[in-house]
Amino acid sequence: MPCKGAEPGLGTNIEAMLRQDYRNYFVVVVTDSYQDSAYAIASSILARNSRANAQILVAEPHVRASGKVAALLTALSKTKGQAEVYAFVDSDARIPPNWLTELVDPLIDKSVGATTGFRWHFPLQGGIWSHLEAAWNASGTNLLFNARYNFPWGGSMAVRTETLNKIGIENSWATAISDDMALNSALRQHGYSIVFLPQCTVATFNQSDLPHLLEWATRQTVLTRVLNPMVWRYGLVAYAFLDLVFLLGLVGLSLGVMLSPIWLIPSALLLTPTVSGFMRNGQRYLTFRRALPHFNTEFERNHYPHVEASFLVPWIMMYCIIKSSLTHEIEWRGRKYNLSGTSNV
Repeated sequence: MPCKGAEPGLGTNIEAMLRQDYRNYFVVVVTDSYQDSAYAIASSILARNSRANAQILVAEPHVRASGKVAALLTALSKTKGQAEVYAFVDSDARIPPNWLTELVDPLIDKSVGATTGFRWHFPLQGGIWSHLEAAWNASGTNLLFNARYNFPWGGSMAVRTETLNKIGIENSWATAISDDMALNSALRQHGYSIVFLPQCTVATFNQSDLPHLLEWATRQTVLTRVLNPMVWRYGLVAYAFLDLVFLLGLVGLSLGVMLSPIWLIPSALLLTPTVSGFMRNGQRYLTFRRALPHFNTEFERNHYPHVEASFLVPWIMMYCIIKSSLTHEIEWRGRKYNLSGTSNV
């Protein structure tokens, strides 16, 4: 678990890692520095759980990699030869007790390069922008069910040590800004498959406003454009089509009201993708609710606001795609990164 700063709920998230229903595992927490507030929080939690097999490290400098990647490289270096499988989890992720077991089991098949979950946002205090952030994030799961377009998500993924060595992950990460996209590229180049496990999706408790939402969503889209351009182009075509068809449907509806009812027929056809998308969003919500019974209360509380907010996702997504095409620098965790090449900082 790489950490930086006093992430809300960090102590609880670390404790959830220490209470996994798995027979033989150890936990490594990596912070940015000894002065980082995350170091004090993690040290306190590990001291209270002194019987747990866990340690805390400070990230070694890797000047050409992002802070998170530097933390992961430090963990790999300091634990070399100690683990058959590495599981990675973000510091803002709340994991259920069966997370590690579910994530590791499919790796018995050596053709599987990585197993992955995803994140599901639960707004802490409600609000349209928090629910919209949650719905925008959830739309990313569409790709994860598709073997061609899916990817390991760095906040909840596992890889065999043998696989990491074979693909040369330390070289791939040496100049990487995104751990998961660099890993995805290396796995694909070596012919490995990636298995998505909905039950390994982690809970993130968010609270957002419009500026934060746009900054966060645009950063994710910029990284996708640079590091996974095939998925970015797929999103461009899909959301441009969906938004255009919706606007034409509204034009048809207006003409039907003002001129002739005959226009209502093409209008209904043009609005069908929006309606069906709205229904799919509801079905997706129920799918993940069944996959994550430990968070049933949170799912129940946020159901209707989430589904309603999903109506705006295509428009936010199109804004992010357009903005990302003009952006070559991002800010992440207090650091600015200039993107150059397919995976370099």
